[in-house]
Amino acid sequence: MNRTVPELTDPEQVRATLVSAPVPAVPSVDSPIGIDWLRAHVPRFCDGPTHQRLRALVVTELDQLAPDELRLRARTTTGPLPHVRVLLDVLGLSDVSVETVALVAAHYQPHEPDNPAADAAVADLVAACGGVADDRTAARICVLVQACAATGALVTNAEQADSDGTADEILLRTMDENPPLRSTRRVVDGAVIELDMRHPGLGFGAGPHACPGRTHALALAAGIIEGTA
Repeated sequence: MNRTVPELTDPEQVRATLVSAPVPAVPSVDSPIGIDWLRAHVPRFCDGPTHQRLRALVVTELDQLAPDELRLRARTTTGPLPHVRVLLDVLGLSDVSVETVALVAAHYQPHEPDNPAADAAVADLVAACGGVADDRTAARICVLVQACAATGALVTNAEQADSDGTADEILLRTMDENPPLRSTRRVVDGAVIELDMRHPGLGFGAGPHACPGRTHALALAAGIIEGTA
């Protein structure tokens, strides 16, 4: 967890802050297609009506993905980041490498350093999505990027947990005992603070920015666990 900003650890205070406090915003300015462009066009880094509109686009993309199909595909998908591979395939982006998505995900957060290779990877994803740099394209990329590290960490944590029970039971325990999301940031009284998310019930966030892909993430993770059992 990054210790360069103040940290809030009490679970009730964390939940209340998630519900009421805004996210650290990114500049909404015209920029070349790259990480800055992506951040400015996804719901993760904005609030209010803009967040609601962009989140609705992400939800529309998710609504087209059947969790049962994701789970079935994940059982037989091999190689690195199998959950990303599944998402790429069902989104019609089979020619895109999982490494391209992982590179973007590694530099997605605004506090990460600039990276020209990540900017180029975003441009590659835009091209693969049809070449139109609009909010719908950003929503498709958002689905891939936000699933990349989080779902991968969920699978890793579940594989290290007590293996007693079904994949679903293992995952639910993991979300309570060792969730993949360790921390997130909000703005309180004009200052950025770090929220400790390692509490039962907070694994997928809370409030306006709660993860809309919870069902899809659990389906992908369950399929991977079942495929490796």
